Amino acid sequence: MTERSVWRGAFWLSLGSFVSKLIGAIYRIFLPRVLGDYGVGLFQMAYPLYAILLAVSVNGIPTALAKQSAEKLSRGDTEGAERLGAWAQVALGLIGMVLAALMELASRWIAVYVFREPAATGAIRALAPALAFVALEASFRGYFQGRQEMRPTAMSQIFEQVARVMVMFPLAYHFLPTGVDNAAAAATVGAPVGAAVGMVYLAFQRSSRGKWSLRGRFPGRDLWRLFTVALPMSLSGLLFPLMLMADSMFVPMRLRLAGLTLEQATARFGQLSGEAMPLINLTMVVGAALAVSLVPAIARATIRGDRREANSKVDSAIHLVWLLGLPMAGGLVMLAHPLTQLLYGESGASGALQVLALGSPILALQQVMGSSLQASGHGWVPVKNLIYGAGVKFLLTWFLTPIPFWGIRGAAIGTVAASIVAAYLNWHDWVRIVGPGTHPFRSVVWPLAGTVVMAMGLHVWLYGPLYGQETLRSVLAVPVGMLLYGAVMVLSGEWQAVAQALKAR
Repeated sequence: MTERSVWRGAFWLSLGSFVSKLIGAIYRIFLPRVLGDYGVGLFQMAYPLYAILLAVSVNGIPTALAKQSAEKLSRGDTEGAERLGAWAQVALGLIGMVLAALMELASRWIAVYVFREPAATGAIRALAPALAFVALEASFRGYFQGRQEMRPTAMSQIFEQVARVMVMFPLAYHFLPTGVDNAAAAATVGAPVGAAVGMVYLAFQRSSRGKWSLRGRFPGRDLWRLFTVALPMSLSGLLFPLMLMADSMFVPMRLRLAGLTLEQATARFGQLSGEAMPLINLTMVVGAALAVSLVPAIARATIRGDRREANSKVDSAIHLVWLLGLPMAGGLVMLAHPLTQLLYGESGASGALQVLALGSPILALQQVMGSSLQASGHGWVPVKNLIYGAGVKFLLTWFLTPIPFWGIRGAAIGTVAASIVAAYLNWHDWVRIVGPGTHPFRSVVWPLAGTVVMAMGLHVWLYGPLYGQETLRSVLAVPVGMLLYGAVMVLSGEWQAVAQALKAR
C-alpha cells in the first residue's frame, strides 16, 4: 500500500461522503415545504433506522471485509479473497432479507410502542426493503476497499442519494392529497430505491473485476471473524444515528408533558431533526473527511511505534477542525434565525440550531479522536465512550425537554453534551494508550479570535444601520463572514499554519 494509493482512496471516500451529505442536506431543507413540520416528524421517526443501517454499511462491515481481503491478497491467496467476498455477499444478503421481513411485520408495533406515533407505521414499512439492499451494498464496498479501489464506494454513495431525491419528491407530492402520513411514507420509499440503485451499480462494477464463485471450502471462521471485527467499527460510527433514534423515541413523548398535543410534539420534533440537523450535517463533513484521511497515516505511525508522529498527525487534524469548524459554527449561530426563515419559511428551529452549532466543532473533534483510536487498534474504546455520551444525552433530553423554556433546545443540549463527553474521553484514552503529546486547545486561539470578529461583523451586517432587502443581506452574509474570518487568519499568520497542517497530512 503506497502513500499515493492511501491518499487517493481517502480523496474518493471524502468526496463521496461530502457530495452525498450535501445532497441529503438539500433534500431535507426542502422536504418541510412539502410535508410540513408534522410530516417531517413522521418521516424522521423512520429515518434514524436507515441512518444506523447506513453507518454500518459505510463504516463497519466494508472496513472489516477490506481488512481480511487485504490480508489474504498480501499472502497471495487471491482465490481465498474472492471466495470470502462471494460468501460475504451471500451471507449479508440473506441476513438483510430476513431483517427486512421482520421490520415489515413489526412496523406497526415499532410505531405504536417505540415511537408512540401510529401514523409513522407507513414510513417504517416503506423503509423495510432498504435493509436487504444496504446489506448487499456493504459486502460489495468491502470487496472493493480490500483491493484499494475506493471510487466505486464513493460513486455508489452519490448515485444512491441522487436516486432518493428523484423518487422522494414526486411520490410525496403525489400522495399528499391522501394525507400527510401517506406522503411521509411515500417520501421514505426513496431510501430503499436509492439503496437498490447503489447496490446495482456496485454489482455491475463487481461483475467486471473477478469471477464470482462459491466453490471450495466454506470460510466459516473467516465469516465469523468478519462480524466480530466489524462490530466495534460499526458501533463507533453510530454516535449521531443513535442520538437521532433516541430523539425520535423520547422527544415527542417528553414534549407532550409540556402541554403539547401529539401533532404539535411531532411537529416540534420535525423542526429539530428535519430542519436543524441537515444544516449541522454539513459541518460534520469536516470531521468525517479528516477522520477518513488521517486513519492510514496514524495506523502506519502506530505500527512503527512512532508515538511522536501519531500525535503530530492528530494535532494537525485538530488544528484543521478549529480552523474550519469554528467559523462554520459561529456563522450558523449568527445566521440561525434568518437562515431558517429563508429556507423553511419560519424560524422555529433556530434555537435548536444555535445550540447544535455551538457543539459542532466538538463533534468533529470526537470523530477525529475516535478514528485515531480505531486506527491504533483499539476499536472498542470509542464504543465505550459512546455509551457514556449516550447516557448523558438521555438524561439531559429526558429532564430538559418537558420544560417549556427549553423544549427541543433541551434535546439539542443533550446532543452537544454527549459529543463533549465522548470527545474528552476519546482524547483521554488516546493520551493513556499512545502517550502525551496531543494538546487539543493549543491551536484554538486564533481561529476562535477570528470567529468572534466574524460574529461581531455579521451582527452589524444583519442588524446594524445598513440598507437593503433582508433576504439579500441574509444571502450575502455568508461571503461577508468568509471575508472577515479570512482577513483575521491572514493578518495573524494562520494562513501559513494552514499550509503547514495540510502538508503534514
